[in-house]
Amino acid sequence: MCDFVRSIPQFLGDMDWIAIAPVVIGTWMAIIATMALGTWKRQIKAKKRIDFIDELTDTIHTFILSMSDPIEYLKYAKIGIDCHADYYGEFADIKNPEAVAFIKKQGKSTRQNIQRCLETTRPILSKMRTLEAKGQIFGIEGYSKCQNACRMLGWSYDQIEAFSFIIGDTNLNWKNPKVQKTLDSILSIDPENIRSNLAEQNSNFLLFAKQAYSEILK
Repeated sequence: MCDFVRSIPQFLGDMDWIAIAPVVIGTWMAIIATMALGTWKRQIKAKKRIDFIDELTDTIHTFILSMSDPIEYLKYAKIGIDCHADYYGEFADIKNPEAVAFIKKQGKSTRQNIQRCLETTRPILSKMRTLEAKGQIFGIEGYSKCQNACRMLGWSYDQIEAFSFIIGDTNLNWKNPKVQKTLDSILSIDPENIRSNLAEQNSNFLLFAKQAYSEILK
């Protein structure tokens, strides 16, 4: 063992360091480059995730703001229906006579007003749904929370759109049980519940975004 230790200096002295140095330096540089490449890839991946969350956050915020007018027109329509509760004339023998009376008088104009507002919201909703689907490729932890929030936000839009379609159709057979069931369904749509849902889903999404940022940047 002692002989081996004593031979180390001689062994090192006999090595051609001029020839070896480039190899050692090249290997070390390759290791550094590999480490730098790995860091760069992680940074790029993190940036793409952050950019995605930023874009989706802006889109959701814009969507919620754009829902204000459709909700207001829904509210006015519900008030209008309630105002027909005492004079529905020829529709007295029909279920939901006040709604039918309102539809006959103001259904088409109400639908036009709601649809005009929804036209502004529609492309924003489409973008939100596209981003929600795209986001699955990033593998962000807890992404299902984001998906649920986006889908429930879209559900609020779908409710108002369904209301406008039925409220604007003046030629339905109002005595038909299926028509009455559909009418019951759209009359249950409440503007305040929609507002509450938008606020709740916005809160759920922001909680997801905060957790995602923390995970990405740690």
